[in-house]
Amino acid sequence: MLSNRAATVLNVLVSEYLRSATPVASEDIARSLDHTISPATVRNTMSQLTEDGYISRPHVSSGGVPSDLGYRYHVESLPNTPELPNELRESVDLDLAETEPDISAWSQRCAAILSGITDNLAIVTAPRAESPRLKRIQLVFLQDFTALLVVVLEEARLLRRLLPLNQRVDQVQLDLAANRMNESLGVLDYSQMQSNHMELNSLEERVKEGSVSLMREAVTATAQEHYTDGLRLLLNQPEFSRGELARELVQLMEERILLDRVLSATPDTGGPAVFIGAENQDEFLSPFGVILCQYGVPHGVSGTICVIGPKRMGYVAAIGGVRHLSEFMSQMVQGIHGSPAD
Repeated sequence: MLSNRAATVLNVLVSEYLRSATPVASEDIARSLDHTISPATVRNTMSQLTEDGYISRPHVSSGGVPSDLGYRYHVESLPNTPELPNELRESVDLDLAETEPDISAWSQRCAAILSGITDNLAIVTAPRAESPRLKRIQLVFLQDFTALLVVVLEEARLLRRLLPLNQRVDQVQLDLAANRMNESLGVLDYSQMQSNHMELNSLEERVKEGSVSLMREAVTATAQEHYTDGLRLLLNQPEFSRGELARELVQLMEERILLDRVLSATPDTGGPAVFIGAENQDEFLSPFGVILCQYGVPHGVSGTICVIGPKRMGYVAAIGGVRHLSEFMSQMVQGIHGSPAD
């Protein structure tokens, strides 16, 4: 536990460093505190904070830089659950209300809003079910022997495929086949659909095979639909003035390593989780702060909202933004799929 004086000095130092990105001198801290603590006392306190691992200083006379432990103390000592200011929250809500009422469009817009709030990289994954279930099948006539198969999942995801047929068909026949499939196979997952032994004509059998195949691929696919925004904003941060760190980050994004690692660390329930520096599971994330939150229906249809920035990020805005947008997306998903009790 830190003394009140040490906690005050540390939080001022962190706040100043978040703003300036340069080591904070004892005189600057004393000035921020209206000299209620003398510079000499601040220097002694900083020495103790250095010894305890909350800040680092290249040498005794230099300014202080928060360590991972210092950032963690700062986050834990925030007086209230961080929320966006009322005016900003109203602006975000208005922006989202004007967005096309579609899960993918909302996910994409949330990423853009979050990166704008934080000046960092935002990642939002589209909601996905652990075991996707069929909502309905649609068939669209293209040519005498070809139809477009559209499988709508309960998680509001669309799967599409051209469906070659071994017989001449028209739209009326396709509608009849789709209606029969929907009556018998609705709300089933692909394995249940596959094991459903109903009598089918050749067209219906072809539609069932195509639908099962599409849904199986959706389950086994490792890639998750996601949206990113703000990479340019992140790379403009002073921490990325070294070109090699920026190149490493871009490579991690291109190879999807960053997304996979972030998703694996997403907590199943609760509010935003904050990982600072070495708290991240992977060493390559040690220069970063990562804020994650799951949205949606727990153990059902869910997605992830994430901010990635340097450890020197505005945690109040980042945590508040992630929290607000995850609550919005949860409401949208529950509006489509219902709550777990439904």
